[in-house]
Amino acid sequence: MEGAPERKRWEYRVIHININTNAGKPTPGDASRHMHGALSPEFLQREFPDLYAKKKAAPHPAEQLQVFLNSLGAKGWEMVEAAQVGALLMFFFKREQLDASEARAAGSSDRGAAATTPTPAPASAPAPADSPPDPS
Repeated sequence: MEGAPERKRWEYRVIHININTNAGKPTPGDASRHMHGALSPEFLQREFPDLYAKKKAAPHPAEQLQVFLNSLGAKGWEMVEAAQVGALLMFFFKREQLDASEARAAGSSDRGAAATTPTPAPASAPAPADSPPDPS
């Protein structure tokens, strides 16, 4: 239809986080019990010191998530939904696709590459006529 407004085009990104609450830090005693005592906790501690070493606490998960979400927001991604599916927390993002001239004007390599450069096909396969853009 002539004169009809052009529809916005969107690209989407889905991120998942495993929220399994049973994944505690292993201990040499737990590993020894799991192997029915075949290896002693002392042996496991001595032979695998990096695995059982006391480590500096990581930042709180909320702080880690905030840093990650802010980095996506800085690239133009807007979170539109969060949902739990089993042990996965799914985050759904979208951003408007830019045409080539808008991408150049924006000057963002992240945005321009995702909006205008098709994903290259493997060398052994012919390139499809209309490849989807890279989701990054």
